[in-house]
Parts: sequence; structure tokens; C-alpha cells
Amino acid sequence: MIKDRLTSSQISVQIFAAMVGVGILTLPEAVGSKAGVDSWIVILGAGFLAMVAVSIMAYLGNRFPEQSIIQYAPFLVGRFPGTIVLLAFLVYFLLFVGTVVRISADVTKLFLLDQTPVEVIIIGMLSVSTYLALHGINAIGRFNEFIQPLTVILLLLVLTQTIRDTDMGRILPILGDGLTPLIRALPTTFFSFMGFEILLFIQPFMERTRDAQRAALIAIGSTMLLYVIVTVLSIAVLGRTEVTLVEFPTLAIIKNIEVPGAFIERLDSIMMMVWIPFAVTTIVMFHYCASLIASQMLRLEEHRVIALLFTPIVFLIAVLPRNVLEVDKWSKWASLLGVSLVGVVPVMLVLVYKWKKRRQRT
Repeated sequence: MIKDRLTSSQISVQIFAAMVGVGILTLPEAVGSKAGVDSWIVILGAGFLAMVAVSIMAYLGNRFPEQSIIQYAPFLVGRFPGTIVLLAFLVYFLLFVGTVVRISADVTKLFLLDQTPVEVIIIGMLSVSTYLALHGINAIGRFNEFIQPLTVILLLLVLTQTIRDTDMGRILPILGDGLTPLIRALPTTFFSFMGFEILLFIQPFMERTRDAQRAALIAIGSTMLLYVIVTVLSIAVLGRTEVTLVEFPTLAIIKNIEVPGAFIERLDSIMMMVWIPFAVTTIVMFHYCASLIASQMLRLEEHRVIALLFTPIVFLIAVLPRNVLEVDKWSKWASLLGVSLVGVVPVMLVLVYKWKKRRQRT
């Protein structure tokens, strides 16, 4: 019997927290290099695909109340194939956490703590993640419910200061290069929405599991809107060509802000203070889900020991890449594994469920 319970609004915040992270800083460059001024259209398309995928996940969760994919995957496809699926998710979560921690530490060192060793920053982030993961989903839910609205409001307030430098003519013409660039940019953009798959693991904690789809759609819609705002502002301030030449366009446009009176000299430091909670909440959710998979597969009553054991493993994954290029390579591997799991596993499980239900009727 599940004791911890989350409301629909808390589920929305958890999914939003899992999705919004590194993409806030890198998405404008990643999608802009392929789709140009039509980047916002690609974001809407990728968001729609994420909504379809999460609806399938919610459908599965509603068919198996009080159970997550950890229980119903082996039931539907058999113990061995189900175990393989869960192990794949476990590897994906750990790899994802490791790469996000490393990217977050690199960005923090570059813009905020330039004299601090990256290993120290990684340890700091993992300490917060482990502390929250040890206290369970309710503690994570309350933390995200408190920190996410504050960070989003502060981010939007900072972004409003860029409006005076925008030229909306830079996002025109719409579909000037046709549909081909949009199609090429769609997979890259979809990577930035990864995180909604945690619904497969946290839906049983909902007070009303039938509200899972609506809660998840709200989270994806909010993420999509935030990504569109950041990307449109980046292109409108920097221009189509320049946005592809800057590694972190969001920070670049904020650096250009001049505050009247000059009582705040570096708004990019404030942006980093806003972004770090986004990164940490993403790390926490994946860390918790990984420990949940391992503990339940090992039939342990508590996930805490596993959460502690995963901390040094994640640390090793984070420090293994020797440079930015290797970090990018690891990130692509994690993203490809995640997209493969999200695109194949839920659809496969739904088809098997439908097939079994049909056989029961005949």
C-alpha cells in the first residue's frame, strides 16, 4: 500500500521540474542552428509529440491503479523482458543524472564560480539531490512546489528586461525555408522535453490517478510556453545567425541588459541563481526514480540505501568525460536511449495490454 500521496498540482510541478533544466540555456542555439527563425514552431511540434507520449503513459497508469511500470511491465511482457526494460530505464536515469550534473557544474563554474573545482560543484549538487531523494517523493514534491514558482517568476522578470532590445522582425518570415529544416530540428528539440517519462514511476503516488493526463499536459504546456518565450526572445535580440554562434543564448541576451541606475551590474549572475534550482530539481527527480527502480526490483522496503549507493556512481559518471565534447557525446547517448524508451516501451505495453484484454474476452 502506497503511503505517500501527491496532488494533481504537485504532479504537474514534478514533471515540469524534471523537464526544465539545461534546455533553458541551450535550446535556442540547438534548435536555432537547424530551424532558424521558425524555431518556435518546432518547439510547439515537439511539445505536441510529448503530449501524445505522456497521454499514452497516463492511459497505462490508469489501467493499473496503485502500480507503476516497475510492476506492470513484467506482468504484461513477462519477467525477463520486463526486467530488461526496467534496467534500460535505470541506466538511462543514471546516465542522464550524471550528464546533467556535469553540464550544470561546467556552466556554474564558467559563469558563477570560476575559481571552484568542478568536482566540488558536482559534490554540492549531488549532496542536495541525495538529501531530497532520501526523504522521499513527498519532500521532493513540497520542495519543488515551493522553489519552482519562485524561480519561474524571477526568470520571467529578468527576461522582461530584454524586451527593449528585441526586434520582432528578426523572427520573420514564417516558414521562409520550408518544412524541411523544421523536420530536421524536431528530434533535437524533443530531447529538451525529456523528463515527462517520470510519470511512469510517480503516477501511483497520485491521490487521483485519473487526473494524471491533465496534470502532465499542464506541465508540458507550461514547459512549451517557457521554451517558446526564451527562444523567441533570443532570436529577436541576437538575430538568426548570432543565436547559433553563442553556446548559451539565454545568458547572452541577459548580459546585454542595462539596468537604469546601474545598481545591479550582472543580471547574468541572477539568471544563474535562477537556473541552478531548475538543474537541481531535474537531477533530484531522476535520482529518485532510479533509486525507486532498483529498490523495488530488489524487493527492498526503503529506497534510501539505494539512493545513497547511487550517489558515488553518478559522481563517477559526471567526472569521467574529459572535456566539453565528451560531455556532449554522453548527453547525446542518454538522450537517444531516453527517446528510444519513451517512443517504444509505452506503445508496446499498450498493445500487449489490448491484446491480452481481447484474449480474455474470447
